[in-house]
Amino acid sequence: MREESLSREIRYGKQDIAELESASIQVHLIYQKTAELFKRSADSAGDRDNPAQAEEHRIHRAGPRSSPAVLQKWIQAPGGWKCIGCELRLPDGTVFHEKQQPLSDRLYMKAANGKRVQIEMFIQAVVWSQYEKIRMLAPWLGDEPFYTAEELDVIARYIVPTYFSDRPFNEQGKLFKIHQPYGHIPLYQEYVDAPSCCVQVDGELLEGRLLTGVFVSETQAFGLNPYLKDGDGGRTYMQAFVQ
Repeated sequence: MREESLSREIRYGKQDIAELESASIQVHLIYQKTAELFKRSADSAGDRDNPAQAEEHRIHRAGPRSSPAVLQKWIQAPGGWKCIGCELRLPDGTVFHEKQQPLSDRLYMKAANGKRVQIEMFIQAVVWSQYEKIRMLAPWLGDEPFYTAEELDVIARYIVPTYFSDRPFNEQGKLFKIHQPYGHIPLYQEYVDAPSCCVQVDGELLEGRLLTGVFVSETQAFGLNPYLKDGDGGRTYMQAFVQ
């Protein structure tokens, strides 16, 4: 994957920045809460009885005590900001992208059929699945569903619908993307139309879609990293400017 950093600035309003910082933290905490649920299930079930066992996460360059941050990927769609997923970013500045990260260094889960699925997208699909079930079964779940009312509102507003099947999108007539890195279990995500963007690279005009990366660690958002993504998956990084 080609990557280039330019001095070109992408302008954000103060309200956009404030919303992204707040939303990214809330989404991050929801992901963590969901991941912890599966971790507890894996620990209690044991390797033989658990059909989807989370395997050990090894990032050799970082070492066992390193604490990777998360690079969330956001799109400013016509309906507002939407989070389409996330990537790991190590303390040394290394970013693990979908097409770059070695399989042995990725977070993944193994299903009963032996195939694997990228855990970041898996968690996003689980979050959305739980959200829909809680909304549908709310009258019978009592006062304490897994997600709070505030968390449900965050999911509905910011997280892009992601499924283990394309059936929901076909039934609703919606466009979707298929995430199937390295030929593993596919996940299906609603297509979000990102703003178009053009930049000059080596004297040539490069066209693509504008995404905004937000770095989050624990309960803090600490940086924006806008980038243009071209049709081949290449990224051209730019600078964020608050106006």
